Parts: sequence; structure tokens; C-alpha cells
Amino acid sequence: MKIWPNMEQRTEEWFRARAGRPTASQFSRLLTPTGKDSSQWDSYAIELCAQCIRPDEIGFEGNYHTDRGNDLEPEAREEFARIMGFNGLGKPSVEQVGFVTRDDEVIGCSPDSLIMFQGKPIAGLEIKCLLGKFHAQMLIDKAMDDKYKPQVHGSMAVCDIPWYFMSYCPGMASFITLVQPDAYTAKLSDALDRFLVFYSARRKEVMPMLLGKEAA
Repeated sequence: MKIWPNMEQRTEEWFRARAGRPTASQFSRLLTPTGKDSSQWDSYAIELCAQCIRPDEIGFEGNYHTDRGNDLEPEAREEFARIMGFNGLGKPSVEQVGFVTRDDEVIGCSPDSLIMFQGKPIAGLEIKCLLGKFHAQMLIDKAMDDKYKPQVHGSMAVCDIPWYFMSYCPGMASFITLVQPDAYTAKLSDALDRFLVFYSARRKEVMPMLLGKEAA
């Protein structure tokens, strides 16, 4: 696990660091929540190749839900720290980081926070600021929605630490659960290793086409 220091998320530096690297928010394109290989390996590999050439275009991705999440995330993080008692005073602290990769410095994730204790990361944090109707369902089910499994377990596969998942919606109780590595995490880690082999081979084929050097 390598933490990229002094990097703020959603800056030009951050977008360029992520360009061409498989990242946790897209791991559902490699392994479905049910544990099957996704049919999107090739389209994702091509997208990553294009990012290497045009990293500036990554910042244009997003929608209402991601914008809402970005706006509410700071207060959600503060609420998480308050509920958990993670104030850094002899207890863990909630710290923002820009980007984290495996030791190979290729596959990565952008945690909403790392939970630090005595200078070491002991857990990660994924925050979702959902609309009330979706947040309410998780409160009632008392479980993280399976659609977030690839991202959360993928982050654990990158960092090799447990992961907190928080759903936050102003005016409602917060939902927090601690996710531990399990068989799905191992299966996703295997999918990441296999995708790297596929991506490397596909990149050698695709990049010359994208750069107009196919005939060279």
C-alpha cells in the first residue's frame, strides 16, 4: 500500500495520477457484486488507454449525485468522526488523503478518508450521501447495498485494511458499518491481477491505433 502524499482530490494532479490506472470506483466493471467477471473488461481497458492520452477529460465525468456527494461529504466526515469518537486524542483520527495504490503503484483507490492510529492506517472510509429514499432502505435493511461491494472490497484489496461504509443523509440517522475482508475480497483481488494482464496486452494493441502509429 502506497499513500500518495500532499495530493488533494479532484485537482488536476489527482486526475492525472488516476489516468490509465484501474481505480476502485470502477471495479464493478471487472467483477459484479455476485462475484462474476463483468462483460466490461474490454471497454474499460480502452477507456483507460484513452485516459492516458486525454487525462484532462476525466474531470468532466459526474452527475447530480456525485456533485451532491461532494457537497455533503465534509459534514458527513465530521459526523462519522463524532459518532465513532475518532478525535485523535489518544484515539484514531479521520484523515483525508488524495490517492492510494497497491505496492505495484498501478491499481488504486481514492478513500474518502483513512482511519489513522499511531501514524498507521487501520481502516478506510467510504462515504455515500444518498437521497433519502435510498438511505432509508439501508437503515431499514441494516446492511450496505450490494452495488457498493466492488468499490468497498476493491479498496480493501488495494489497502489490505478493513473498510468503514457510511451512508449519510441530512435529517436522518446515519448508517455506518465496518466491512471486513472475506472471500469476495479475495475474488476481486484475483480479478484485479487478471485484469492487469489483460489490460497490458490490450494496451499494446490499442495505443498505436489511438496515436495513429498503427502502420509504424
